[in-house]
Amino acid sequence: SSDEYVDNMAPESSQKNTKFKNLPSDIEKLRILRKKFGNKLIIGNLNINSISNKFDHLKLIVQCQVVILVITETKIDNSFLSNQFLISGFSKPFRLDRNRRGGGILLYIREDIPCKDLLLHNLPDDIEGMFVEINLRKKKWLLFASYHPPSQSDDYYFKCVSNALDRYNQNYDKFLLIGDFNCEDSDAILHEFLNQYDSQNIVKEFTCYKSQNNPSCIDLFITNSPKSFMGTTTLCTGLSDFHKMVVTVMKSSFEKMSPKEISYRNYKNLDNNVFKLELSEVLSNNVCSYKSFEENFLKVLDKNAPLKKKIIRANHAPYMTKNLRKAIMKRSELKTKYVKENS
Repeated sequence: SSDEYVDNMAPESSQKNTKFKNLPSDIEKLRILRKKFGNKLIIGNLNINSISNKFDHLKLIVQCQVVILVITETKIDNSFLSNQFLISGFSKPFRLDRNRRGGGILLYIREDIPCKDLLLHNLPDDIEGMFVEINLRKKKWLLFASYHPPSQSDDYYFKCVSNALDRYNQNYDKFLLIGDFNCEDSDAILHEFLNQYDSQNIVKEFTCYKSQNNPSCIDLFITNSPKSFMGTTTLCTGLSDFHKMVVTVMKSSFEKMSPKEISYRNYKNLDNNVFKLELSEVLSNNVCSYKSFEENFLKVLDKNAPLKKKIIRANHAPYMTKNLRKAIMKRSELKTKYVKENS
């Protein structure tokens, strides 16, 4: 089983690397990264090309696996409530919309990692990007999430980003720029930008397959501290029409969220008829003020459906099994293939 491969994986073993290639889904790579690197921070980046009908699948992929996630081309506007896009274990996402026809960004950060929106810059309205501070206890990172549409001038875009980045450079030693930049390392303007900030793009695999014969690497992680990252790779999620998800592992550790203790009522032995009868008897013998009603109601309820406590993982989803997770991913993969090939 894939779980056995995960548990027994050793990068030095060629035999197990062969098993790795035979795993049923690229998503298993994400699980392997999480298991291998423990408390290290896994960061993801995906051009999803409209999130509205893909959100449930996205949640299955990232929960418990990714710590920071940038989603570009969300294609949502203010008619979509932010509560529609909450993921358990993550704070309310930072959000920058364009409209339903294109663009848009969502940035997710695990709820126990201190972060804040930064507003010192003055990016023009047509530049899609947001700066956020990530506090990893011993150090602070400047994070920039962005989508650069292909119709926009590269020179104009990087000039605006450069002006904004200069506003923060004196306060942050390290930065990470994440997103779909629609630009490759070999492009002169991006090459000049990287040299200007002594930075690198750490993504080396193709990420966009709009042209099957000429794939490109345009979903990037740009940083002035490339040695702070490892294990950068791409994953086929079945969520986007052309783009793979890009993930990298930050070498900094951040303790996992601790399990939660929850209270719940045990309705296993509840008999509705008995409950109604006992409640009727108790209420008939007492003055029915609201306070007395509440006390007597809870007394009878505690007898018939007692409160219990249990400890669950922070990403607990009791209805989700391994087989169901794989089936959902396969369904989305086949749907994407059908839409693309129309057969």
